[in-house]
Amino acid sequence: MPLQPTPSTSSHSEFRPVDKRADRRAERRTHDRAQKGPHPSAHTVPFELEDKSCSQVLFDLMQTAPKDGMTVRAIIHSLGERGLLMACMLFSIPSMLPIPLPGISIPQGLVIMLIGLGILLNRAPLLPERLLEYRLPHKTLFLILEKGARLFHRIEKLSYPRLLPMTHGWVHGLNGVLLVLGAAVLMAPLPIPFSNVLPAYGILFTAFGTLQRDGWLVIAGYVMYFLTVLYISLVFVFGMSWIYGLVHLILRHH
Repeated sequence: MPLQPTPSTSSHSEFRPVDKRADRRAERRTHDRAQKGPHPSAHTVPFELEDKSCSQVLFDLMQTAPKDGMTVRAIIHSLGERGLLMACMLFSIPSMLPIPLPGISIPQGLVIMLIGLGILLNRAPLLPERLLEYRLPHKTLFLILEKGARLFHRIEKLSYPRLLPMTHGWVHGLNGVLLVLGAAVLMAPLPIPFSNVLPAYGILFTAFGTLQRDGWLVIAGYVMYFLTVLYISLVFVFGMSWIYGLVHLILRHH
């Protein structure tokens, strides 16, 4: 395949092979955008994959993120055609960090919940202007992007299209429901250690599996949701038993 120089804004010329298939893919994406209009429906987002991997998109964003941080609107726009599901994946990351990030649980949960509703209703999510203008500081954004890029890279090594019925049809709507429920748990002020970690992984796997058309990854998300319910239920049951025993002991001494 012959090599031709590609114009570049940098001082060095960049050489790459002429790939007619890439040109056709670009033309097809342009045509699809024109057909969809300025507000594509939520269900169209997962099915048009870009050439870059999800981890590479986050890595590139790390290099170009402004020093004053980014708004939710700018983040979603920077994620490209896969912005909605990738936003779910990205906003699940703060709950996986070893040090909680103050003030982000409500915006984090709302973004995921509204996108999940959009997927469930098969329409573009209505994100409030105030939420879109919420700004993540550069330090917070960098921590999220760094953790996300590494985690996404590990998942991508194991993920590929398989068990496709778990990412299409009525199951696609079910995945939207689970995203909404997982986001509700993230926003709930539960005084339980690690109560946010399990649903965050459930959101990540469900959104990632839908995006990659990987049914087994979606099932892994279901497992994390089940473990979330089991964990919270066990903590509640044993906690109530402990409180009942403590109250009974105090009453006996009186």
